[in-house]
Amino acid sequence: MGVDICWRFQREEKPGKWINLSSNYKGDRSYLHFAWLGFDVDREWASTSGVFIHALRGLPDDIPSEDDDLFGEHSYSWLTSEEILSAIPPDNAGEVIQEFVEEVKRLHVENGSVRFVFGFEG
Repeated sequence: MGVDICWRFQREEKPGKWINLSSNYKGDRSYLHFAWLGFDVDREWASTSGVFIHALRGLPDDIPSEDDDLFGEHSYSWLTSEEILSAIPPDNAGEVIQEFVEEVKRLHVENGSVRFVFGFEG
């Protein structure tokens, strides 16, 4: 048992209308990555010394309520590609965080500003 991330990358097609993007991000379990995204990980070995990109802020208001289940059970939030790319990754970030940042860079170059909407289950 553990915690898994449920997520979507999205870009704004027109004001207020977001569409899901195809992504190479695998969403592999990494408690260090989850903590960096803002999830309250109570595991000493995953400590980021309180450094996270942004405190959890819930799902965006424009997510249809019927889509809530796509994002897991709890600890919902979203981050812009600018927030992610300007954040300092934790020491010893590891492969999962490095691959995530590279994917955000790729999507940002191809689409302009994107957002990463996520939640957790388990």
